[in-house]
Amino acid sequence: MGSKRFNQKQKLAILKSVEKVGIKEAARVAEIHYTSVYQWQRQLDALGEEGFLAYKPATPGRGIKEISVKKEEGVLSTWKRYPGFGPGQVRNQLRRQGMTVSIKTVRQIMEANGYKSPRKKDKEKGEDNRFEARRPLELVQMDILEFFINKLKVYLLILLDDFSRFILGFRLLSQTSIDEVIGLVQEGMDRYGKMEEVLTDRGFVFYSWQGANRFEKYLEMEGIDHTHASAHHPQTLGKIEALNGHLRRELLQQEHFSGVEEAGAAISRWIFHYNYERTHQGLGGVLVPADRFHGLSDLALCKLGKGVDLSEKLWYDFSGVERSIMNLTADSEGNVTLYLLGRPITLR
Repeated sequence: MGSKRFNQKQKLAILKSVEKVGIKEAARVAEIHYTSVYQWQRQLDALGEEGFLAYKPATPGRGIKEISVKKEEGVLSTWKRYPGFGPGQVRNQLRRQGMTVSIKTVRQIMEANGYKSPRKKDKEKGEDNRFEARRPLELVQMDILEFFINKLKVYLLILLDDFSRFILGFRLLSQTSIDEVIGLVQEGMDRYGKMEEVLTDRGFVFYSWQGANRFEKYLEMEGIDHTHASAHHPQTLGKIEALNGHLRRELLQQEHFSGVEEAGAAISRWIFHYNYERTHQGLGGVLVPADRFHGLSDLALCKLGKGVDLSEKLWYDFSGVERSIMNLTADSEGNVTLYLLGRPITLR
Protein backbone atom coordinates (compact mmCIF):
# COMPACT_ATOMS: atom_id res chain seq x y z
CA MET A 1 0.00 0.00 0.00
CA GLY A 2 1.40 3.38 -0.94
CA SER A 3 0.42 6.90 0.07
CA LYS A 4 -3.12 7.68 -1.13
CA ARG A 5 -5.25 10.80 -0.88
CA PHE A 6 -9.03 10.99 -0.71
CA ASN A 7 -11.44 13.89 -0.50
CA GLN A 8 -14.36 13.75 1.93
CA LYS A 9 -16.83 12.51 -0.71
CA GLN A 10 -14.52 9.63 -1.60
CA LYS A 11 -14.07 8.79 2.07
CA LEU A 12 -17.83 8.76 2.55
CA ALA A 13 -18.26 6.40 -0.41
CA ILE A 14 -15.74 4.01 1.12
CA LEU A 15 -17.55 4.22 4.46
CA LYS A 16 -20.88 3.40 2.83
CA SER A 17 -19.32 0.26 1.36
CA VAL A 18 -18.36 -0.76 4.89
CA GLU A 19 -22.03 -1.50 5.65
CA LYS A 20 -21.95 -4.22 2.99
CA VAL A 21 -18.46 -5.71 3.17
CA GLY A 22 -16.96 -4.59 6.51
CA ILE A 23 -14.08 -2.28 7.37
CA LYS A 24 -11.17 -4.54 6.44
CA GLU A 25 -12.58 -5.54 3.05
CA ALA A 26 -13.47 -1.93 2.22
CA ALA A 27 -9.92 -0.90 3.12
CA ARG A 28 -8.44 -3.68 0.98
CA VAL A 29 -10.46 -2.62 -2.07
CA ALA A 30 -9.45 1.04 -1.55
CA GLU A 31 -5.82 -0.08 -1.06
CA ILE A 32 -5.47 1.62 2.32
CA HIS A 33 -4.94 0.38 5.86
CA TYR A 34 -8.10 -0.48 7.75
CA THR A 35 -7.14 1.81 10.64
CA SER A 36 -7.70 4.81 8.35
CA VAL A 37 -11.23 3.63 7.56
CA TYR A 38 -11.85 3.13 11.26
CA GLN A 39 -10.74 6.71 11.98
CA TRP A 40 -13.05 8.05 9.26
CA GLN A 41 -15.94 6.05 10.72
CA ARG A 42 -15.37 7.58 14.14
CA GLN A 43 -15.28 11.02 12.55
CA LEU A 44 -18.52 10.35 10.65
CA ASP A 45 -20.22 9.13 13.84
CA ALA A 46 -19.15 12.30 15.66
CA LEU A 47 -19.91 14.88 12.95
CA GLY A 48 -22.81 13.35 11.02
CA GLU A 49 -22.82 13.10 7.23
CA GLU A 50 -23.19 16.84 6.56
CA GLY A 51 -20.46 17.79 9.00
CA PHE A 52 -18.22 15.03 7.68
CA LEU A 53 -18.50 16.27 4.09
CA ALA A 54 -17.80 19.86 5.20
CA TYR A 55 -14.81 18.88 7.31
CA LYS A 56 -11.41 20.06 6.07
CA PRO A 57 -8.35 18.24 7.42
CA ALA A 58 -5.84 20.48 9.17
CA THR A 59 -2.99 19.13 7.01
CA PRO A 60 -4.45 18.37 3.55
CA GLY A 61 -2.32 16.73 0.91
CA ARG A 62 -0.17 14.59 3.18
CA GLY A 63 -1.92 11.40 2.21
CA ILE A 64 -2.37 8.31 4.37
CA LYS A 65 0.73 7.07 6.12
CA GLU A 66 1.38 3.41 5.46
CA ILE A 67 1.43 1.04 8.43
CA SER A 68 3.72 -1.90 7.83
CA VAL A 69 2.55 -5.45 8.43
CA LYS A 70 5.48 -5.94 10.82
CA LYS A 71 4.42 -3.01 12.99
CA GLU A 72 0.78 -4.06 12.98
CA GLU A 73 1.69 -7.61 13.96
CA GLY A 74 4.04 -6.28 16.64
CA VAL A 75 1.31 -4.11 18.17
CA LEU A 76 -1.38 -6.80 18.09
CA SER A 77 0.85 -9.61 19.40
CA THR A 78 2.09 -7.43 22.28
CA TRP A 79 -1.45 -6.35 23.16
CA LYS A 80 -2.66 -9.96 22.98
CA ARG A 81 0.12 -11.05 25.32
CA TYR A 82 -0.58 -8.17 27.73
CA PRO A 83 -4.30 -7.36 27.38
CA GLY A 84 -4.22 -4.93 30.31
CA PHE A 85 -1.79 -2.61 28.49
CA GLY A 86 -2.82 0.70 26.97
CA PRO A 87 -1.26 2.18 23.79
CA GLY A 88 1.58 3.87 25.67
CA GLN A 89 2.73 0.69 27.38
CA VAL A 90 2.45 -1.33 24.16
CA ARG A 91 4.58 1.28 22.38
CA ASN A 92 7.20 1.10 25.15
CA GLN A 93 7.35 -2.70 25.01
CA LEU A 94 7.96 -2.49 21.25
CA ARG A 95 10.76 0.03 21.82
CA ARG A 96 12.32 -2.51 24.17
CA GLN A 97 12.32 -4.94 21.22
CA GLY A 98 14.02 -2.40 18.97
CA MET A 99 10.83 -1.46 17.06
CA THR A 100 10.02 2.24 16.74
CA VAL A 101 6.34 3.04 16.26
CA SER A 102 4.41 6.17 17.20
CA ILE A 103 1.83 6.06 19.96
CA LYS A 104 -0.72 7.43 17.47
CA THR A 105 -0.18 4.44 15.19
CA VAL A 106 -0.38 2.03 18.12
CA ARG A 107 -3.63 3.62 19.27
CA GLN A 108 -5.12 3.47 15.76
CA ILE A 109 -4.32 -0.23 15.40
CA MET A 110 -5.63 -1.08 18.87
CA GLU A 111 -8.83 0.95 18.52
CA ALA A 112 -9.53 -0.61 15.14
CA ASN A 113 -9.30 -3.99 16.86
CA GLY A 114 -11.62 -3.24 19.76
CA TYR A 115 -9.57 -1.23 22.26
CA LYS A 116 -11.55 1.37 24.19
CA SER A 117 -9.79 4.05 26.21
CA PRO A 118 -10.65 3.90 29.93
CA ARG A 119 -12.95 6.53 31.31
CA LYS A 120 -11.14 9.49 32.77
CA LYS A 121 -11.85 8.49 36.36
CA ASP A 122 -10.55 4.96 35.64
CA LYS A 123 -7.22 6.05 34.18
CA GLU A 124 -4.19 5.12 36.18
CA LYS A 125 -2.76 7.63 38.58
CA GLY A 126 0.86 8.48 38.00
CA GLU A 127 3.55 8.09 40.57
CA ASP A 128 4.41 10.83 42.96
CA ASN A 129 7.82 11.84 41.65
CA ARG A 130 8.62 14.55 44.17
CA PHE A 131 11.10 12.21 45.85
CA GLU A 132 13.14 9.32 44.57
CA ALA A 133 15.82 7.34 46.39
CA ARG A 134 19.35 7.79 45.08
CA ARG A 135 20.38 4.12 45.04
CA PRO A 136 18.94 0.60 45.43
CA LEU A 137 17.76 -0.33 48.93
CA GLU A 138 18.13 3.22 50.26
CA LEU A 139 14.33 3.24 50.64
CA VAL A 140 11.72 0.52 50.20
CA GLN A 141 7.95 0.94 50.20
CA MET A 142 5.57 -1.59 51.69
CA ASP A 143 1.81 -1.85 51.27
CA ILE A 144 -1.14 -4.25 51.37
CA LEU A 145 -3.49 -4.71 48.40
CA GLU A 146 -6.86 -6.24 49.23
CA PHE A 147 -8.97 -8.19 46.72
CA PHE A 148 -11.33 -11.17 46.55
CA ILE A 149 -10.79 -14.68 45.22
CA ASN A 150 -14.36 -15.83 44.69
CA LYS A 151 -15.84 -14.72 48.04
CA LEU A 152 -12.63 -14.97 50.05
CA LYS A 153 -10.96 -11.69 50.94
CA VAL A 154 -7.18 -11.91 50.60
CA TYR A 155 -4.30 -9.56 51.28
CA LEU A 156 -1.28 -9.09 49.02
CA LEU A 157 1.73 -7.77 50.92
CA ILE A 158 4.34 -6.20 48.60
CA LEU A 159 7.87 -4.88 49.19
CA LEU A 160 9.10 -2.41 46.53
CA ASP A 161 12.47 -0.73 46.00
CA ASP A 162 11.84 3.01 45.62
CA PHE A 163 14.86 3.76 43.39
CA SER A 164 14.29 1.08 40.76
CA ARG A 165 10.63 0.06 41.28
CA PHE A 166 11.96 -3.50 41.58
CA ILE A 167 9.65 -5.78 43.59
CA LEU A 168 11.73 -7.37 46.34
CA GLY A 169 9.07 -9.84 47.43
CA PHE A 170 5.42 -10.52 48.15
CA ARG A 171 3.14 -12.65 50.30
CA LEU A 172 -0.48 -13.56 49.55
CA LEU A 173 -2.39 -13.99 52.81
CA SER A 174 -5.86 -14.90 54.00
CA GLN A 175 -5.22 -12.65 56.98
CA THR A 176 -2.53 -10.13 57.80
CA SER A 177 -0.15 -10.38 60.72
CA ILE A 178 2.96 -8.67 62.04
CA ASP A 179 4.84 -11.96 61.71
CA GLU A 180 4.18 -12.02 57.95
CA VAL A 181 5.34 -8.42 57.58
CA ILE A 182 8.56 -9.13 59.48
CA GLY A 183 9.06 -12.32 57.49
CA LEU A 184 8.79 -10.52 54.16
CA VAL A 185 11.29 -7.83 55.13
CA GLN A 186 13.72 -10.47 56.42
CA GLU A 187 13.28 -12.48 53.24
CA GLY A 188 14.04 -9.38 51.18
CA MET A 189 17.21 -8.70 53.16
CA ASP A 190 18.36 -12.34 52.88
CA ARG A 191 17.91 -12.24 49.14
CA TYR A 192 19.03 -8.74 48.17
CA GLY A 193 20.77 -7.11 51.12
CA LYS A 194 19.85 -4.75 53.92
CA MET A 195 17.59 -1.79 53.21
CA GLU A 196 18.21 1.54 54.93
CA GLU A 197 14.63 2.75 55.37
CA VAL A 198 11.11 1.33 55.11
CA LEU A 199 8.11 3.50 54.18
CA THR A 200 4.62 2.29 55.11
CA ASP A 201 1.19 3.64 55.92
CA ARG A 202 -0.16 3.57 59.49
CA GLY A 203 -1.94 0.22 59.24
CA PHE A 204 -1.98 -1.80 62.45
CA VAL A 205 0.62 -4.32 61.21
CA PHE A 206 3.06 -1.49 60.52
CA TYR A 207 2.35 0.99 63.30
CA SER A 208 0.97 1.31 66.81
CA TRP A 209 -0.50 4.42 68.41
CA GLN A 210 0.48 3.09 71.82
CA GLY A 211 4.22 2.58 71.64
CA ALA A 212 6.20 0.59 69.09
CA ASN A 213 4.73 -2.71 67.88
CA ARG A 214 6.81 -5.81 67.13
CA PHE A 215 7.45 -4.79 63.53
CA GLU A 216 8.79 -1.40 64.58
CA LYS A 217 10.93 -3.04 67.25
CA TYR A 218 12.27 -5.47 64.66
CA LEU A 219 13.29 -2.62 62.34
CA GLU A 220 14.94 -0.80 65.24
CA MET A 221 16.88 -3.95 66.16
CA GLU A 222 18.03 -4.32 62.53
CA GLY A 223 19.03 -0.66 62.34
CA ILE A 224 16.44 0.17 59.67
CA ASP A 225 14.66 3.52 59.76
CA HIS A 226 10.85 3.48 59.61
CA THR A 227 8.90 6.32 57.98
CA HIS A 228 5.10 6.59 57.96
CA ALA A 229 3.06 8.07 55.14
CA SER A 230 0.94 10.96 56.35
CA ALA A 231 -2.70 10.08 56.89
CA HIS A 232 -3.68 13.17 54.88
CA HIS A 233 -1.15 12.59 52.10
CA PRO A 234 -1.39 8.93 50.99
CA GLN A 235 0.34 9.88 47.71
CA THR A 236 3.60 9.63 49.67
CA LEU A 237 3.32 5.93 48.78
CA GLY A 238 2.77 6.87 45.14
CA LYS A 239 5.12 4.33 43.60
CA ILE A 240 3.62 1.29 45.30
CA GLU A 241 0.07 2.64 44.83
CA ALA A 242 0.82 2.92 41.09
CA LEU A 243 2.14 -0.66 41.19
CA ASN A 244 -1.10 -1.82 42.82
CA GLY A 245 -3.04 -0.20 39.97
CA HIS A 246 -0.93 -1.93 37.32
CA LEU A 247 -1.39 -5.30 39.02
CA ARG A 248 -5.15 -4.85 39.24
CA ARG A 249 -5.56 -3.86 35.58
CA GLU A 250 -3.03 -6.22 34.06
CA LEU A 251 -3.66 -9.35 36.13
CA LEU A 252 -6.49 -9.32 38.67
CA GLN A 253 -9.04 -7.89 36.22
CA GLN A 254 -7.87 -10.18 33.41
CA GLU A 255 -7.88 -13.60 35.09
CA HIS A 256 -10.14 -15.65 37.35
CA PHE A 257 -8.54 -17.74 40.09
CA SER A 258 -10.00 -20.90 41.57
CA GLY A 259 -8.09 -20.52 44.82
CA VAL A 260 -5.28 -18.83 46.71
CA GLU A 261 -2.58 -21.18 45.42
CA GLU A 262 -3.47 -20.52 41.79
CA ALA A 263 -3.60 -16.76 42.42
CA GLY A 264 -0.22 -16.85 44.17
CA ALA A 265 1.39 -18.63 41.23
CA ALA A 266 -0.09 -16.11 38.77
CA ILE A 267 1.10 -13.18 40.89
CA SER A 268 4.58 -14.68 41.04
CA ARG A 269 4.68 -14.91 37.23
CA TRP A 270 3.38 -11.35 36.87
CA ILE A 271 6.01 -10.02 39.29
CA PHE A 272 8.77 -11.70 37.28
CA HIS A 273 7.30 -10.06 34.17
CA TYR A 274 7.10 -6.70 35.97
CA ASN A 275 10.69 -6.86 37.22
CA TYR A 276 12.41 -8.22 34.12
CA GLU A 277 10.19 -7.68 31.07
CA ARG A 278 7.69 -4.84 31.54
CA THR A 279 8.99 -1.39 30.60
CA HIS A 280 8.35 1.34 33.15
CA GLN A 281 7.26 4.89 32.29
CA GLY A 282 8.96 6.20 35.43
CA LEU A 283 12.27 4.80 34.14
CA GLY A 284 12.17 6.51 30.77
CA GLY A 285 9.77 4.14 29.05
CA VAL A 286 12.34 1.57 27.80
CA LEU A 287 14.03 0.31 30.97
CA VAL A 288 12.65 -2.40 33.26
CA PRO A 289 13.09 -2.30 37.06
CA ALA A 290 15.79 -5.00 36.99
CA ASP A 291 17.96 -2.85 34.70
CA ARG A 292 18.09 -0.13 37.31
CA PHE A 293 18.18 -2.31 40.41
CA HIS A 294 21.15 -4.30 39.13
CA GLY A 295 23.02 -1.23 37.83
CA LEU A 296 22.52 -2.06 34.15
CA SER A 297 20.66 1.03 32.91
CA ASP A 298 23.55 2.45 30.86
CA LEU A 299 24.30 -0.94 29.32
CA ALA A 300 20.64 -1.45 28.40
CA LEU A 301 20.39 2.00 26.80
CA CYS A 302 23.63 1.39 24.89
CA LYS A 303 22.31 -1.89 23.51
CA LEU A 304 18.98 -0.32 22.60
CA GLY A 305 20.86 2.43 20.76
CA LYS A 306 22.48 -0.30 18.66
CA GLY A 307 19.11 -1.85 17.84
CA VAL A 308 19.50 -4.88 20.13
CA ASP A 309 16.25 -6.62 21.09
CA LEU A 310 16.13 -6.64 24.90
CA SER A 311 12.82 -8.47 25.15
CA GLU A 312 14.63 -11.76 25.75
CA LYS A 313 14.69 -12.87 29.39
CA LEU A 314 18.02 -12.37 31.12
CA TRP A 315 19.58 -10.59 28.12
CA TYR A 316 22.54 -9.53 30.27
CA ASP A 317 25.37 -11.57 31.71
CA PHE A 318 27.37 -10.78 34.81
CA SER A 319 30.09 -8.81 33.00
CA GLY A 320 29.97 -5.07 33.52
CA VAL A 321 27.55 -5.33 36.45
CA GLU A 322 28.20 -2.31 38.64
CA ARG A 323 26.39 -3.62 41.66
CA SER A 324 27.09 -7.24 42.52
CA ILE A 325 24.68 -8.68 45.08
CA MET A 326 25.55 -12.01 46.61
CA ASN A 327 23.91 -13.41 49.74
CA LEU A 328 24.18 -16.82 51.36
CA THR A 329 21.38 -18.13 53.62
CA ALA A 330 20.57 -21.40 55.40
CA ASP A 331 17.19 -22.62 56.61
CA SER A 332 16.36 -24.75 59.67
CA GLU A 333 16.73 -27.97 57.63
CA GLY A 334 20.26 -27.15 56.57
CA ASN A 335 19.47 -26.16 52.98
CA VAL A 336 21.85 -23.44 51.85
CA THR A 337 20.72 -20.95 49.20
CA LEU A 338 23.07 -18.64 47.32
CA TYR A 339 21.34 -15.53 45.95
CA LEU A 340 23.23 -14.11 42.99
CA LEU A 341 21.72 -10.86 41.70
CA GLY A 342 18.56 -11.90 43.51
CA ARG A 343 18.29 -15.26 41.79
CA PRO A 344 18.32 -18.34 44.05
CA ILE A 345 20.82 -21.15 43.55
CA THR A 346 20.12 -23.91 46.09
CA LEU A 347 23.14 -25.81 47.40
CA ARG A 348 22.53 -29.21 48.97
